[in-house]
Amino acid sequence: MKRIFCLLSAGVFGATALLAAACASEETPLKPDEETPAFADADVTISVGGAETGADGAISDELFGVFLEDINYASQALDDNMVENGSFEQDKGTAFSGATFSETYGWTASGAAITVLKDANGVMGESYKDYQNRYNLSYASVAATAGGTLTNEGYVPVPIAVEEGTDYVFSAFMKSSAETTVTVSVTDGTTVFATVAIPVSGGWKKYERTVTATGTKAEGLKLELKFSAAATVCLDAVSFETTDSTVGIKNYLYNAVKELEPKFVRFPGGCITEGENYDQTYDWKNSIGAVASAANAGDDTVPALTYTLNTESGEREETTYGEFVTRKANVNLWQNNGNEYYPMDYGIGFYEYFLLCESLHASALPVVSCGKNCQGQSDGASLQGRHGKYVADYIRDAADLIEFAKGDTSTKWGKIRADMGHEAPFEMNYLGIGNEQWDDYFTAYYEKFLEDDYFMGKCEQYGVQLIVGNHQELVHCEGSLDFSTDTPTPRTSGIAKDAALAYMGEGKITSLGEYGVQDHHYYNSPVDFFLHAHMYDNYTRTGANRYEVFVGEYSANNTHMVTGNFSNLYAVNNWFSALSEAAMMTGFERNGDIVKLAAYAPMFAPVDAGLRHWQVDMMLFTNTELVRTANYYVQQLFMQDAGTRKLQSTVSWKEGLKNEMKLRDITDRAVTAESLYYVASLDEATGDYIVKIVNAGTEDLRVNVSLGSAALTGIADVNELLAPRDAVNTLEKESLYSYRKTIGAFTDGTAGYELLGGSVVSLRFHTK
Repeated sequence: MKRIFCLLSAGVFGATALLAAACASEETPLKPDEETPAFADADVTISVGGAETGADGAISDELFGVFLEDINYASQALDDNMVENGSFEQDKGTAFSGATFSETYGWTASGAAITVLKDANGVMGESYKDYQNRYNLSYASVAATAGGTLTNEGYVPVPIAVEEGTDYVFSAFMKSSAETTVTVSVTDGTTVFATVAIPVSGGWKKYERTVTATGTKAEGLKLELKFSAAATVCLDAVSFETTDSTVGIKNYLYNAVKELEPKFVRFPGGCITEGENYDQTYDWKNSIGAVASAANAGDDTVPALTYTLNTESGEREETTYGEFVTRKANVNLWQNNGNEYYPMDYGIGFYEYFLLCESLHASALPVVSCGKNCQGQSDGASLQGRHGKYVADYIRDAADLIEFAKGDTSTKWGKIRADMGHEAPFEMNYLGIGNEQWDDYFTAYYEKFLEDDYFMGKCEQYGVQLIVGNHQELVHCEGSLDFSTDTPTPRTSGIAKDAALAYMGEGKITSLGEYGVQDHHYYNSPVDFFLHAHMYDNYTRTGANRYEVFVGEYSANNTHMVTGNFSNLYAVNNWFSALSEAAMMTGFERNGDIVKLAAYAPMFAPVDAGLRHWQVDMMLFTNTELVRTANYYVQQLFMQDAGTRKLQSTVSWKEGLKNEMKLRDITDRAVTAESLYYVASLDEATGDYIVKIVNAGTEDLRVNVSLGSAALTGIADVNELLAPRDAVNTLEKESLYSYRKTIGAFTDGTAGYELLGGSVVSLRFHTK
């Protein structure tokens, strides 16, 4: 059968109906690229009927989204600011020893001496002092000789890079003891790629200049500040940002996320939500520059910061709220990769996160600390909170976050959001409380949120559903297979489900659904994913025992036993793993009334595997390039062709053929899994019938897809993905291929399609 054959690239995937639309006009009938009448002797027949009615037939309109965690240096890659430790707040932390990091980390002085000061003479003075007289104080004092320099090479995973013709914005708060000119340059020591001279004198001002790169380079660059005269120059919030960005995110990464078309964005964790201790816990208020103004969490606020802004066109007074300089850096949980320090500097904080969601037309799905530290990497101890009131602080912080996202300007935190520059509320329908926790997490932490009238009032007022953390593995979820016997059977309980049952047994709720959407995480072998594609099929649909699920983190880890060469750097994201995830995703969509949301994890990691905290990732970055893995393209196919209502369907096989394939699991045990997986759904907005099929076996199959009495236009859009099982995408080569075309000339509403072994296809049938 003839194929339209094209190598995957960043611009391949657009709207699913583009090919058909390009052919259509009122005068000219639609003509398909390929005629696909029904097979007379099909191997498989998928018969599709009408839409399933009622609540059971609904598919969540936010089903497939993404998870943006600050792991694998993701925030450093995404942030359009390329300066490492621009606020001089790095500290070596307490989770490791032997490191040489300090508050001047990332900076090298020549002909100058740099010292980090912590006093009230900084940019913010007294305005950002909290009720315990604590400040965000750190700033650098540079005693420079004439011709002295201060340099920064950027972040180790994503060093400074420039592209010819692109504008970059340098900014820094500076004050100087004497008049001097600070010449800011991007240089490799021989060639200058961008430069601007800035006269600096007097007290604190924010200096901002735009420069255009005169060349392109991605290696060996440094940002250099050269001082023309002897002076003591103080600096804070030094930044060098590319304008090739959207809402503060570099475009080569932002565009890849946008082209997925996610329905939601989970943020910021994951484990960094919890931290190993209080200083590592992600503090959403810290990420927008909030100050603990008095003794209770409800007293927190974001003060105004007024300063003189010095630009190319002159000076003016500026008042801002939550600016980067006001945000006090924390230590990231993922610091312990060897002895590397990984700062959580909040360059991308919650305000930028909400802007990102809005720009993607995705809803926000934040996760906040429950007041208990990470149990997977630490001891699960109580965290003291911003005001030393433990879980009560975290409950109020969560309530304030809801108001910050969704309150109007008559509310305290809604006005703060407006002061920061966004008057309209953001879209946010869910809030996660804690992450991958168990034991007393439920009774001593999560249930305290449920029993707090103020917090629950905010949830009800703004229509926010809570997500309750489950344990961290597949075996802790209801429906997972128990292999302790010769005949694997589905488990009937799960960690969060058991907690909800106990709470309901106490008479505090009348149904499990009131306890919250349960957050399932599983990182398992591809074999496990094939075996669990039907895990949610038999979940309770009615009555008090019905509850909903968020698959908050999942990915197939390459520990399966199949033949092939998996020795290269990218082998953890080969096509076999992507096939297994596609199989699992058919189960998510088929059960879209129960599985409300699902997000692959993690989303980003460096190409350099030595810099990763997690080896299995959707996209791999350098400072200028991106590898979209095979797993990325499966995610994109399901996101772009997601239905909103289930279609009735059945599958039948030709006599003598079976829906099975033989595999070996991680213990080298022989197992039998299905080879074909599918889901049929209706896109109610367009009327399209969508049938997504995964042929995970090695044999090609002639598949008839019968739409029965559906009023078809006679045209269907096809998006097919295909590669050898061990294929991986790299910077040098994309081994996965996409087939994009239209098909038609069906036989009485039945299309015959040859489904190649090891492929994933989406067939979008247009209706009249």
